[in-house]
Amino acid sequence: MDLITLIRNIGKKSQITFFLHKVHNDTPYADLLRGAKFLRYTLDQKSEELRSLVQDNFDRFVSAKNTIDTVYGEMKAQSLNAESDYGVSRLNKALSEASDRAEQLFGPVLANRNKAEKIRSTLSVLEKYKYFFNLPSNLMDSIKQQKYDVAIRDYKKGKVVLDSTMGAEGADTNGSGSYSSEREYDETALSVQYRRVFDKVWLEVDKIMEEMKDQLFEQLTEPWRSMEEQEKTINILLELETAEDPVWHYLDSQYKFIIDLLKESYKEQLSKIETLKETLPKNSSSDKDLAIRLKKSIRNVNIRDFDSLIAGKEMDVQMWKAILEIVKSLSDLLLRCLPDFWKLSKSFMDGKFQKSPAVLSANKRRRQGMDLRKVDQCEKMASGVIELYASFLSELFALSPVPNEIPDTPTIKYENPSFVPLHSDSVTTCYFLTRILNEMNECVNDINSINMASDASGTLSQLMDQARWRFLEVICQAWNADAKNFYLLEDWTLDQDNREITNFLRNFHIFHKYNSRSAYKIASQNYISDNDNDKSSTIPENYLFKIKETFLNSLYAYLEGLVHLVFTEYTPLEPVVEREPTDIIHKSRIDPSQMDSRILLTISNLSNLKQLMIPRIVNQFETAYKCSMADDTQALNTVVDQLDGILFDDYIKRKTEIVRNIIINGILSNEIDWSNISKPGEVHSFVYEALLSLVLVHAQISDIAKPLINRALTALLESMAIDCLEAFQKVEKFSLGGMCQATLEIEFMNQTLSQYVTPQAQETLQIIYTTIEQLYDTTSGTDRLDSELSSVKQFLVDGRKNTSLQFLCFKKPK
Repeated sequence: MDLITLIRNIGKKSQITFFLHKVHNDTPYADLLRGAKFLRYTLDQKSEELRSLVQDNFDRFVSAKNTIDTVYGEMKAQSLNAESDYGVSRLNKALSEASDRAEQLFGPVLANRNKAEKIRSTLSVLEKYKYFFNLPSNLMDSIKQQKYDVAIRDYKKGKVVLDSTMGAEGADTNGSGSYSSEREYDETALSVQYRRVFDKVWLEVDKIMEEMKDQLFEQLTEPWRSMEEQEKTINILLELETAEDPVWHYLDSQYKFIIDLLKESYKEQLSKIETLKETLPKNSSSDKDLAIRLKKSIRNVNIRDFDSLIAGKEMDVQMWKAILEIVKSLSDLLLRCLPDFWKLSKSFMDGKFQKSPAVLSANKRRRQGMDLRKVDQCEKMASGVIELYASFLSELFALSPVPNEIPDTPTIKYENPSFVPLHSDSVTTCYFLTRILNEMNECVNDINSINMASDASGTLSQLMDQARWRFLEVICQAWNADAKNFYLLEDWTLDQDNREITNFLRNFHIFHKYNSRSAYKIASQNYISDNDNDKSSTIPENYLFKIKETFLNSLYAYLEGLVHLVFTEYTPLEPVVEREPTDIIHKSRIDPSQMDSRILLTISNLSNLKQLMIPRIVNQFETAYKCSMADDTQALNTVVDQLDGILFDDYIKRKTEIVRNIIINGILSNEIDWSNISKPGEVHSFVYEALLSLVLVHAQISDIAKPLINRALTALLESMAIDCLEAFQKVEKFSLGGMCQATLEIEFMNQTLSQYVTPQAQETLQIIYTTIEQLYDTTSGTDRLDSELSSVKQFLVDGRKNTSLQFLCFKKPK
């Protein structure tokens, strides 16, 4: 029992001693006397107030007493006793019924009123904390709309509201340590009830925020999202102070994704190549089929129609396109993923995603220390991606270290690696390999521009060096192989700009120039574009040796093919399309079935090759590769001269054989007795026949290779003079008429072919004159010599005049 209850239970006269002992045990006696005096005064005041009250209301008291007595008397008179409930049983019953009825009528109303009061109270709380109670739905809406910054802002605001509300309502005591009132106690109980509601709402908020964190972490593993979006996501998670480091989560998942993506892409593209290989014919294509392919490729290069080259349905083109697609696919994936990965890694290593130490929580400080330990791992992951990219390309192209030393002996037989499509010509090979290398080079340059670790740069540099060397080996092999069979492309069609040569020469120049330029692009360490005027790149010695060796070998193989063309029966690569007959001057091709025609055009081609093409392509090579080829040019010209001599001598030999037979048979014929000719007559027919054979030669050469006319007829005249000398030396003697006749015929030939008379031929003719004079029989009458010589002159004039039209071709142009 507390002190207040004890005091209330103390009577006026009892337990006074107990009261004084408990309450005023330590109170001084003077204070007790003053207290007793004060109590007497208070009691006197109350007695006075009671007397005044009685006096003022005495009449009322008497009236009330009389009324009570009257009522009491009537109650006794009417037997209003306890048994009859003092006469109010009926009233009690009516009141009871009325009370029950009122309970039925007004009970629900009162209950609803209580509920309304509670609802009103609740609504006031809800209205006051409307933002807090709407927070879960607002957060869900923001997350659904991916407005994560709004969700975080609302979450922080809700947390402030929760802390401030719970703190204010949690202070449920006043300063004295006791409740100030009954009402304050009720409000405190109500706040406890609301605390449970607030806690429940906040648990829902926490649950929603955890789901948002999971969703954001899931987004970090989605590679299709942009870098800006991922950085924003990381910053949001860092702001939420998650247990797991979002930066590392992203880097780890992105690394795995890039690795898996590269592997999947390489495997998928490689399977396509394997499928194409299975469709390739098992038997090798003939040289003729390969030559047809090369001819089409050269035509496309000449008109720069590379689209047709790419659009080809040939299996080797399909293989090259598949290989190019592998490189493009891997390079595109690398450029699409690695720069963003490294950018975020660099930001992570530079501390971009860390707040200042002054505001870091203990948890974040621990995470910051952990991130710093992962810097090396970030660099290793980036290098790992580069190494995987390089390993795939190394495997695809069978790359090997580049030899540093220049071999002392010519290159041994080389076998193409497995990635090179069978039956692919050198032009197609050059086109695709330069495109492949360009794709790789652009990728490497872009990767190097993001300033990755030195290990990654070294890996890419090694990859490019090995790829350039491998591609150069393949190009040189294809270049040499096509040069050996290039003679098959000769269709003996005349060049439109120079009709003394064939298109074969132009096609070889296109072929040689394109391959040489492609080799330069492959070997150039600084090559990054198709700009042919870019000559600033340097070529390593081993690359230069390889290209120069192939450059010269292809030229020698081409020259060898020229000889093969002449002495081999011509077989067209493709059916010859018959054209409408045209004037002989404007014909587009010769008859390649004639060996003479092939020889003359080949000699003309060799002449053009020596005078124009070799100096041009050698000069281009020297300019591009910054080297001297003077000795090599001299050796080439020597070979060209040798081939020219072989072909020309073969042609002249066959023509001189005809002339020789005519001359020998004519001079030594039994029908002519040089010792019994009495006087000279007309020029013998064998002379006309011999000269007409030269007319045919002149016509043939004029129609095919006009610049060779002088050279050919000069050689034929020299040979014919020797034949004449040989024949006349076999004559025993000449009469005067025979000597004059022989002199007439030699002089007729001399004057008819005067523009082709060389010092050597002139010397031979003088020997003939001397020989005839020496064999002259002086006993046959020398007195007629002057008259006979006059007749010789006349016959010579008449013969020249009569044959001026037949031998007009021999006339020296004015």
